[in-house]
Amino acid sequence: MTEILAARSSSPTPSPFLGGGSQPLLEIRNLVKYFPITRGLLKRTVGHVKAVDDVSYSVMQGETFGLVGESGCGKSTTAKLVLRLINPTSGQIFLDGKDITYLDGAGLRAMRKDLQIVFQDPYASLNPRMTVRQIVSEPMIVQGVAKSEANARVDDLLQLCGLAREHAARYPHEFSGGQRQRVGVARALANKPKVIFLDEPVSALDVSIQAQIVNLLEDLQDEMGLTYVFIAHDLSVVSHISDRIGVMYLGKIVEQGTREQVFSHPSHPYTKALMSAVPTPDPKLERLRKKERIVLEGDLPSAADPPSGCRFRTRCWKATDLCAAEEPALVDRGLGHPVACHFPE
Repeated sequence: MTEILAARSSSPTPSPFLGGGSQPLLEIRNLVKYFPITRGLLKRTVGHVKAVDDVSYSVMQGETFGLVGESGCGKSTTAKLVLRLINPTSGQIFLDGKDITYLDGAGLRAMRKDLQIVFQDPYASLNPRMTVRQIVSEPMIVQGVAKSEANARVDDLLQLCGLAREHAARYPHEFSGGQRQRVGVARALANKPKVIFLDEPVSALDVSIQAQIVNLLEDLQDEMGLTYVFIAHDLSVVSHISDRIGVMYLGKIVEQGTREQVFSHPSHPYTKALMSAVPTPDPKLERLRKKERIVLEGDLPSAADPPSGCRFRTRCWKATDLCAAEEPALVDRGLGHPVACHFPE
């Protein structure tokens, strides 16, 4: 399928979900990504995997926007689209009021320094043949910073991320998982980005190390005024670090709101089911919650052939004929925050 980009707009309008008419630092509008399914020797397109289907959200300067959902719901694909690692099928991406959806060549390279990412696997994301100094300085050198200046800044970045100066001469295999992720964070900070995407940055680490990395990220945000998009399936981590949250299911955002709104008053049945599965360290509370736990029946539908109407209806205990006939819009239904459900909690 030929990728078709939506018509350009001179400037983004403030998101209706932000309130107060504030200008977001990052705004994603109606983002879509369909991957073609091909068959035969001629590679004929016989269908599409609808990985991301009409996703919109905004991120304000200095806040953390959490994006949560099951594996395969499109969280990481959305990040890659915003970072322009892959091109969208349609939709628009605005950074600091500028449409970056169509950038290419020198414009795209210049934009790279403003959007950075910390990947899930700290070992696979680091070149094993490069020293830490080479890894962290490379983004600066690519952006035209003198090699001597880049090397001098590496020492400051490592210290900022909890590593020693002598670590700069070592290779990735000489570090623990937590230390490697600190190197990944230092690399992401190299060009002083406006927004950092954190793609499940602690899911591959031990629990004790997870807390250290999350605390590091929060300290860096407070000190440097960083803006994060935190992608995860661990709701306990998301609730700790996020200011606002978007819940994704099968390529779509089904609920969006502040941390308090989503965690204290989950309105979409899918969000409610996710919340019921979050463990608690108190055994007494855990036994009580087991009685309230919602176990979703059936398998996750295929993104190549999603259900009609509401995509969650095949696993929802509240589904009716209306859910199959009409897709619910992501709007505020009198609950104080937008939710895509005909019968919200």
